[in-house]
Amino acid sequence: MRRKHMVIIIFALAIMLLLPGMTAEAKANPKLAAKTKVMKTGQTYRLELKGVSRKAKVKWKTDKKSVVSIAKKKGNIVTLKARKKGTAVVTATYKKKKYKCRITVREKKKQAADNPVLNSSNVTLHYLPEEYKDYITYDRSHMREYRFRVSGTKKEVREWKITGKNADYFSITEYGLLRIDWEPAYIEPCVKATVTAVLEDGRKLTAAVRAYSELNIYIDTIFTDFEKQYITPSMTEKEKAEKAAWYISITSDYELYNSNWFDIFIKGKGDCYASRYAVQYMCSHMGIKALVCRNYDAHGQTLVFADGKFYMVITGYNEPKPRSYTMYEISGEALSKVAEENLIDLNYFY
Repeated sequence: MRRKHMVIIIFALAIMLLLPGMTAEAKANPKLAAKTKVMKTGQTYRLELKGVSRKAKVKWKTDKKSVVSIAKKKGNIVTLKARKKGTAVVTATYKKKKYKCRITVREKKKQAADNPVLNSSNVTLHYLPEEYKDYITYDRSHMREYRFRVSGTKKEVREWKITGKNADYFSITEYGLLRIDWEPAYIEPCVKATVTAVLEDGRKLTAAVRAYSELNIYIDTIFTDFEKQYITPSMTEKEKAEKAAWYISITSDYELYNSNWFDIFIKGKGDCYASRYAVQYMCSHMGIKALVCRNYDAHGQTLVFADGKFYMVITGYNEPKPRSYTMYEISGEALSKVAEENLIDLNYFY
């Protein structure tokens, strides 16, 4: 038994004697942590010469500083920085022996800029009712609808919105198709609103939108042509207003229950209510103040203020063209009665 213990002790002592030699042998074979390395521009990398102490005197060098530079070095570790695309060799020298690492630098992929924009910040639409498409020739370049799109981002549009005083004139689909749903009134020929694209991250993009009526444009052309042909600078306001009544009488037939005054000029027909509005807007186009008498019994009556006096213009007689019309001065109690019965504020004319 004692002999067996002696053998174990001798074996252990032999191992202990061998360990320093083994350690020395390990330290005698240093190597770099990597012989090749791929980096991207701007990236840093810590390269270590293994098998030596951290305080070992190691010299570090790069053959292309413009590609890979040495940012920091301390003992057996060096910090490298990739500068630009290319290849460089980094060398560690220890006890006159060189250890090399070949580094390939590639361009860092640029992330797509997240700069969302709408394809237009200002859109104009034009509206034309179906019933007038056979009567009116219009500019075919005028847009009836417009498709908004967002570019410059991967974010989706969460919502399309229309806001503003005239927002109800427009509609927009969930995929950004803007439409004008009905025509602007003649007294407000241009309606405006704001379209907003709300992105899924909450950012908002806006565009100004406006719309015009082809019908209004066409009517203004008729009024302008009328003035060029029949109105002269020497005419009084009374003469101009009377000429408007005359024009309506010779260009339109009476049509019962058609109160649309546009039809007086486009279809050549309309009732007495349509005729009185036709007078009002013809006078307004010439700079003469006029208001229709809205009372149902006020047959074809339009109150006109011309040359400092009030006149009643009556059109809309139930006749084929050329129809009758009249114009006479009105004042005093008769004027007050007309204003009261038709809810007309006479202050409008002054």
